[in-house]
Formats: sequence, structure tokens, C-alpha cells
Amino acid sequence: MFSTVSIEIVVVDDGSTDESLKILNMFKGSIVLIVHEKNQGVATAANSGLRAATGDYIIRLDADDFFNKLSIHFLSQILIENPDIGYVYTDHYRVDDLGFKQKKVVIDTEDQLYEYGAGVMFRREVFDKIGVYDEELKNCEDYDLLIRVCKEYKGFHVPLPMYRYHIHGSNISLDNNRDEFKKLVRLRHGL
Repeated sequence: MFSTVSIEIVVVDDGSTDESLKILNMFKGSIVLIVHEKNQGVATAANSGLRAATGDYIIRLDADDFFNKLSIHFLSQILIENPDIGYVYTDHYRVDDLGFKQKKVVIDTEDQLYEYGAGVMFRREVFDKIGVYDEELKNCEDYDLLIRVCKEYKGFHVPLPMYRYHIHGSNISLDNNRDEFKKLVRLRHGL
């Protein structure tokens, strides 16, 4: 049986130009909504969400991805029961526009975690100690954060695909300049 965990949903609208705000306003009272008037990038949006979050455990979900419905309860339970663990992560499925599974990605090494670091649940204290996402990085902000986290904290890999990573061709992680940012981050950390 899971320990009782209350879930707070913080949504950051990072300067959307579609109907997102109209839809999000339908959930007022059920979510914490932060609105950036203009797009400031993934790292800034993630940090806005981190600053607004009040819980002991934090997990980031990008706008085009989704979780297995039990992820939050399952991952938080691991952190509740294991105080020596700083973060927990799962494997994931890459899915198409309709949510159909295309490929399972197993994240069982640190390099794999750096590369596919979506859907990681952290203890809040992790951010208090190592800091937040580097807003100067327009790509690989998660790569950089995870390198810093892994140096300080023990993680736990759940070998179940509980995160769904939507592949649609315009993913930031598929951007041509990702390799340049990755080189910069690796150099910064002496890797």
C-alpha cells in the first residue's frame, strides 16, 4: 500500500501562442499556473516551476510527454522508504503522435541517464544543495543538472518504462545544436 502523497501540479506556460492558456485556465484551482509573457526557454520555465513547487519531491514533465498513471505514487514511495536515495528514475518508451509505443529505452547507466534524463523524481533538498537548471544553456540543461546531481547523490533505477517521451521531429533533444551544448557541458564538468 502506498503512503499518502498529495500531488501539486505546477504548470509553466512559457509564452505559448496557441490555445494553451485558455485550456489551462479551465483548471484554475486545481493547478498552480505560472505564465511567462514571452518564451524564455526550457531551463527558465523549469526553474519557475521549481520555485513555485512546495512539495518534498519534484518531477518535471515536458509539455509533449506523459507519465504512467502510477508514476508519481510509485516513485515517491521509493524516496519515502529510502532516505539515502536522492533521486529515482525509470526507463521510458518513445511514443508517436498518437501515444503508440515505438521503442523502449533502458536507462541503466549514468551516461544513459544524462542522455535521456526525463522523468526523474528528485528530493527537494537536491535543488537546495546543487542548484537549479542553468538558464544560459538553451539545450542540455537536464544533462548538466544530472551530472551535478550524480556527483552528490545516490540514485535508484526502476527498470520499468513509466515515462512516455513523445517523438515528433521538433524535440529540443533532437535539435542539431544539442551535440555542441553536450560538448560544452562535458567540458565544464571535466568529462
